[in-house]
Amino acid sequence: MISAINARRAGIGELSLYVGAYLVYLATKGLLHSDPRAVGLENGDKVVSLQRDWGFLWEPEWQSWAIENVKALVVTLNWVYIVTYWPVILVVALFLYLRRRRDYFFYRTVVFVDLAGALVTFMLFPVVSPFAIPGVELLDTIQEYGPRFYGSEDMASLYNISAAMPSLHFSWTVILGVLFFRTLPGAFRLLGLLYPVLTFFAIVLTGNHFILDAIAGGILAILSFGVVILLRRTVWPERLTLRPPAI
Repeated sequence: MISAINARRAGIGELSLYVGAYLVYLATKGLLHSDPRAVGLENGDKVVSLQRDWGFLWEPEWQSWAIENVKALVVTLNWVYIVTYWPVILVVALFLYLRRRRDYFFYRTVVFVDLAGALVTFMLFPVVSPFAIPGVELLDTIQEYGPRFYGSEDMASLYNISAAMPSLHFSWTVILGVLFFRTLPGAFRLLGLLYPVLTFFAIVLTGNHFILDAIAGGILAILSFGVVILLRRTVWPERLTLRPPAI
C-alpha cells in the first residue's frame, strides 16, 4: 500500500516537472523583447547572411529540388516532422520510466538541461523559422501540403514562433539517438544514427529550420550530456540523479 502511494506520488512529481517546464517555455515568449517576431526576423536574416558567407545556404535549393522531383518525399517528411517528435519522445519516456528508471532519470535530466539552454537562447536571440523570412524562398511545406492543422494560426498560442535557434526538434532527437545507440541490441543500434539524420532532413526540407539551427541543437545536446555527467560525478551520486522531490 505504502509503495503504491509512493509510486503514485513519484509519477505526479514527474508530470508536474513536465507541466512546469512547458509553462516556463510559454512564459519566456517575449520576455526580453516587446516584439519577438520582429527581432526574430532580423536575427533570421543574420543566420541567412552567415550561412551564405560560409557557403552552405543550401535549404532553398534542397527544398526546391525535392518539391519538383519527389513531392511525395516532402509530404512524407511533413509527417515525419510531426510523428517522430513528441509521440516518440513521450513513448520512450514512458517506457524508460516504467522499465528502466535509472536510464530515465539520466536522459530526462539531459533533456531538461538542454531545454534550459535553449530557453535562454530563445530569449536572447529569437529566430523565426526560415519559411517566415522574406527573400529566403522557402515554403512552409506543412501548411502547403498538409497536415495543415500542425503549426496553424490556431496553434500559435501553444508554442514560440521565434524559437528556431537552436532546434529543439533536432537537439532532442540527438539525445534519443544516443539512447538508442547505447541501449538497442545489434543492428538496431543504427536507429540511433538514422533517427537524427531523418529528423535533420525533415526540419530543413519542411522549411522549419536552418542548417545552422540543427548544428546549434546538436552542440547543445552534447553540452547537456557533458553538464549532466559532470554533475553526476561531482554533485549527485549516480543513483540519485535529479530524482523528483517527494510530494
